[in-house]
Amino acid sequence: MKHIPAIFFIITAIATLGSCGKPDYENKEFYKQEAYIISSASTSATEREISDLPAHTFVDTLKYINAQYDSDTIIDNKTFTAQVKFKIGIGGSLPAAQDVRLVVGFDQEALDDYNILKNTVKEIPPASAFTTNVPYNEKEKGFVIDIKKGSSSTSLIFDIPIEREKMDIYENFAFPLKILRADNVPLSRQYTGFMIAGLLVTKDKTVNWSGFPIPKIPAGKYFSVQLASNAAENSPDGRTRKYKYITPMSITDDPKLNDKYIIWGTSAWSFEVFGFHGAGWMYNVLSLVDKDFGVYRVEPVLSGNSNFPAPTFAYSTVQQPSDDNFYDPRLKTLTIHYKNVIGQDYTDVLTFESADFTLDVVRSGGPAPQSWAQVKSKGFNYWLPQ
Repeated sequence: MKHIPAIFFIITAIATLGSCGKPDYENKEFYKQEAYIISSASTSATEREISDLPAHTFVDTLKYINAQYDSDTIIDNKTFTAQVKFKIGIGGSLPAAQDVRLVVGFDQEALDDYNILKNTVKEIPPASAFTTNVPYNEKEKGFVIDIKKGSSSTSLIFDIPIEREKMDIYENFAFPLKILRADNVPLSRQYTGFMIAGLLVTKDKTVNWSGFPIPKIPAGKYFSVQLASNAAENSPDGRTRKYKYITPMSITDDPKLNDKYIIWGTSAWSFEVFGFHGAGWMYNVLSLVDKDFGVYRVEPVLSGNSNFPAPTFAYSTVQQPSDDNFYDPRLKTLTIHYKNVIGQDYTDVLTFESADFTLDVVRSGGPAPQSWAQVKSKGFNYWLPQ
């Protein structure tokens, strides 16, 4: 019997320790709440400004109407609404314990500094050029942002109508914002300001054949804007390789291969210099995918494709297909959009020069092809010039 008090003490101690061994992490503030502002288009928390934000591209339609390739151009004059979005919130490990009121205003001083450093003339657009989801408060000289109890953030969104005849003005639009005041929460020491300076508005074009027969892309040698501009890498022996070559995958009537081509040379690298690179060959497949609009797909040959002897050159990236490529038969130009090649997008314009497939051979060997016969000997199964 005299052992009962000792046993009772041990059981009580274990129960007490058990209850202490499960810490209560709920409703604890481990990080201090501070008011902050960021942009939804920013790529990192430390980024405090974005220059030249893509806003809109007007796409005109080139419509061919006869065998001489005369065309009508349908101008894209539709008004588009671009959005500039900011996120205003409170940091910390807990949502707001009560309603939090913040006032966000324009920061002219930050914009003045930006213009001096960048040698630009950006300016805050007039109120007539945009609308917002939160009205401007004249008394507070800013936008009054309410973060409700139990939440952590909200948005301030600028809607800007984009009109074609005013394209040039958007480049100088700037939205420099800062948190002016905050109730019930301190301001962040670092993240109380953010600026978006410059909205990029561009023009592009597409083709609508409307049933008119799409011409075959001529096989041969094409001058490449990208290769010519990358002379440092495409001139191993003092001669710049500035041509890409296009071959049809078949010269017979083959339903599986009609309107399919190979582009020899990819992105900013010449096939004549880097053709058999250790990370893949310098080529891509080009195929017609829309007969109404004359749109072609450019896509890489992926590893494991048994129809080709090697994948497309893929150094530190995964190249993506693109479906917005087109051929202009009057100018004999092919516009190509390469997606995610070494982390970048490239636009190349190829202009047909001749049906001469002669390679400008790099005698030092290495990855440079010595002839089309060599390409054939490496296992390429489709049509190649002799």
